[in-house]
Amino acid sequence: MTRIRTAIAVAALFCATTAFAQTPAPGAPELEILADQVTQALLVNDASRLPLAKDFRYTENGSPLEIGDGMWRTLSAYAGLDPRIAPASAPLKFRFDVVDRQARQILAYRAIDENGTSGVLVLRLKVKNGLISEMEAITIHQELLDPRGGTVTLLQPRLLEMLDPAKLGAIDPVFAAPAPADRASLIAAANAYLDGQVANSSARIPFSADCVRRDNGNPTTGDPDAAPLDPEVPSYKPFSLGCARQIDSGLYRYIARVRDRRFLVDEQRGLVAAIDLMDVPGTLHEIDIPGTGRVRYPGPDAAQSTADDTAQFNDFAAANLRVPSSMLAIHLFKIVDGKIVRMEDFERGAHLGFEAGW
Repeated sequence: MTRIRTAIAVAALFCATTAFAQTPAPGAPELEILADQVTQALLVNDASRLPLAKDFRYTENGSPLEIGDGMWRTLSAYAGLDPRIAPASAPLKFRFDVVDRQARQILAYRAIDENGTSGVLVLRLKVKNGLISEMEAITIHQELLDPRGGTVTLLQPRLLEMLDPAKLGAIDPVFAAPAPADRASLIAAANAYLDGQVANSSARIPFSADCVRRDNGNPTTGDPDAAPLDPEVPSYKPFSLGCARQIDSGLYRYIARVRDRRFLVDEQRGLVAAIDLMDVPGTLHEIDIPGTGRVRYPGPDAAQSTADDTAQFNDFAAANLRVPSSMLAIHLFKIVDGKIVRMEDFERGAHLGFEAGW
């Protein structure tokens, strides 16, 4: 019933704003308005008023779909500008747009509710001659556990950091501040970071001294409450380290390569978003941390047979870096004076060799 009431309210709002994409309101950025128009269309499963190109393509988590399939049928709410779309009672505060005006693309981040499961939608749109030619939806969901399995995604490897909507909140306001930079230098900084992860070296990465990173809404640098990677080696807490020390410690040795990189650049705010695939062979079970010794990566050998079904399931559902997998990742970098000051990353697991469809 709640979904029906919301859909009726949004449908009315959608009909009132269908001209936005082609005739933006005075002073209102065209691409940002179009992103909200598309999200409204998703919510009410009605793309009839969207300005779609004849060669329009849509993918959802890497799979090519027809309009009306996938989350077109399941989106329940999202972090919108209108209270009728995102009720104040809903924990939907995370929303942000990365606008690449040169490439005529936008990356819209929206906290969502999908059939009662909280998550984040990252929506990429490309506009050509005033029409939407590409639409790419990537979703990261909260994984809930219970004795019967909860919402844990079948056959999807569990990552080190899974989405917790309670921690997500709003995006750091630093991302929205002006920080003009040229396109080439922003992409170079993003590439330096991705290359440094694979090389396990921060030497060429332009980190600021106060760099902060989050993964799927969780703090993954400088976190005083971080847990050890391996419970048997309590001294190694990689998410308590700074950006440079974390990479130099060898944490990311499980990543063999970062491929199929695509970039969106907001030059006025010093933002670059990288969409890429990170391959994890699953063959490395432990690493040698300088000054610490051997540390095991999370894996299935932590599971124990027990009469407590919930406990056993929780063990099996824990992070697993020992299975061949690929991660579809969206890295958002804030760069000020040539230095990376903030990173907001979202990742979802998939089978090794996964293709993003673009």
